[in-house]
Amino acid sequence: MSAQKYNLSSLYISPLESCNLACKICYTCKTKRRLSEEQVIDFITRFREKQGLEIVTFCGGEVFLLNWFIDSVNKLTASGLVVEIITNGTIDHLDQINEPNKVNLIVSIDGLEQNHDQNRGQGNFNLSFNFLKKAISLGFHTEIFTVVSTNNLDEINEFDSWLKNELGFIPEITYHPRKSLAYLKNHPLSNRVGESKIFGFLTDQQIKFLSENKKVFPPKSLGCHQLSLMSDGMVYGCCEGIHPLGKIPDEIEYLISQYKQRVDQFQKCVEPNFMCGLCDNCSESE
Repeated sequence: MSAQKYNLSSLYISPLESCNLACKICYTCKTKRRLSEEQVIDFITRFREKQGLEIVTFCGGEVFLLNWFIDSVNKLTASGLVVEIITNGTIDHLDQINEPNKVNLIVSIDGLEQNHDQNRGQGNFNLSFNFLKKAISLGFHTEIFTVVSTNNLDEINEFDSWLKNELGFIPEITYHPRKSLAYLKNHPLSNRVGESKIFGFLTDQQIKFLSENKKVFPPKSLGCHQLSLMSDGMVYGCCEGIHPLGKIPDEIEYLISQYKQRVDQFQKCVEPNFMCGLCDNCSESE
């Protein structure tokens, strides 16, 4: 495998799983584990000493709940890094971020207002969309991340049209088919099924249609793996990994070597029995 197949110019960090919302189809187990600012900055610093790093992606839970988060973002951008933040867009600290041009905000908006609020709670669509508009006005790079179920699949094109009318353009949107029932029932770390009567699971044919017509996550070619530091202090080969490569205090060279071995072994997806919910028969065994 050639060197460019290793995604080592970016890190994924999930310092907490707590959230200020209670989305009906959330699949993240809401433990109280949290990484400290010192743990996160130390890990990034040690990684940069051994490996070129360009981007750090933060996700949760909701990272804007962390009282140290804005300060860390400013430290990282000042040091030359690009920071990517995946957020529900309901907590606005945008004015406190010093270099918006070095920050990419990925805001979760699940289609039009009625369907979004059915999942995420009444009034949250307006909070998230106003957050997005403010971010654009301040010069942040922005994207939208949309979870797709049977509830909002048919309104995707209408959502595009609505955004163009409201913003004057259509932001980059990544559509994520809701995790399959097999994934949710068998994944040892992310196994909350949630509401399925209103928010039904897409069929294979619907997922195929979506992937052929829109930008989707995971990408059609997979290969989205990257070193991922999670709130349990373990380091995995992807943001939804279940087989740890090591622990946060481990030497960076060791973690990288373990990551490369796993990529070489499984090629496109380092968790081939789950594949972000796209596997036919999700199971824990390899």
